[in-house]
Amino acid sequence: MEEEIKTSDERWFEKAVKAYSKKQPFIIDDDQQLGLKESDMKNAVSLISFARKQHIVPWKKITQVLASIGITGAGIWIVAAAIADPEPTSKLTLLIAGGLILALTGSLGTLASLGLKFTITARRGGTEFHIKPE
Repeated sequence: MEEEIKTSDERWFEKAVKAYSKKQPFIIDDDQQLGLKESDMKNAVSLISFARKQHIVPWKKITQVLASIGITGAGIWIVAAAIADPEPTSKLTLLIAGGLILALTGSLGTLASLGLKFTITARRGGTEFHIKPE
């Protein structure tokens, strides 16, 4: 069953990005007439870009969504630093394990949603969009 997300809902942006990250089909109903187009719904990056350009979603919410990407970057950095560190190997295993856990689990859902392609079908005069993962 496709979840219907209306732009009049206060949490529509979070719900949409979450649906992208879970690779679930969903419907966005632009009942607030925000001006969403099919090109804005291609993937999570397009939606985030639209929200930022139109000042529809506050920077705080966009930052929260993108912070999970930073967690992965931190994990990768920890692994690289652990390998490059000349210290004894007693710390190496701990740092690599911690870095890998951050890198693999910290923002896997968000990162997956950024690269996944979706098919979009517009209905009701271009105000309702059906989004399904390919």
